[in-house]
Amino acid sequence: MSKKNRRVRLVYVVAISLAVVAVVLFLLDITNVIHLYNKHAPATGSSYTKGEPQTSSKPSATNNSNTTNPSTSHGTQQTDKGNSSAGSVAAVGLLSPTGDFVSNHHPNLSGSSASNSMTSVCNTTPAASCTISFTQNGITKSLSAETVDSGGSAYWNWTLKDVGLTTGSWSIQAAASLGGQTKTATDAMMLTISP
Repeated sequence: MSKKNRRVRLVYVVAISLAVVAVVLFLLDITNVIHLYNKHAPATGSSYTKGEPQTSSKPSATNNSNTTNPSTSHGTQQTDKGNSSAGSVAAVGLLSPTGDFVSNHHPNLSGSSASNSMTSVCNTTPAASCTISFTQNGITKSLSAETVDSGGSAYWNWTLKDVGLTTGSWSIQAAASLGGQTKTATDAMMLTISP
């Protein structure tokens, strides 16, 4: 191959590479991943609120009891309580809670080998109230109730000590309530806390 043909080929390769890079940058820009051409980022809240302002999520420990008749669905046990024809819930329908009820199923209190800082997510019908509770030997501790945002999620950032969780295995349950209707889901995995 002559020098001229190699140069022409190199020019084509460089031109095609630049075109591919430009297309990729354009696609990233129009999907709001980067803001190269459009200098204004969309107005959003934190990554936890799907565009809504985040409210203060201070967990509180409470003792209560939950009695359910579980049925298994997608690794969780779900229970319906209340009248499904109540108000606007009948039109929309309360969704059973889903999500990462705890970010780590095997934390420890010392935080040395596994963090004791946790994140919890409850996905259900917007405007519902969602609570996540932990039960061990008849003792129940709960995160504070949060209102689900318009994106269908409620979020908590907390530590084991904030809620008063101790070593051992705790069952995890999320409960969503709206318009007199309540649906619950139990995490298929236990929260196992080490010292």
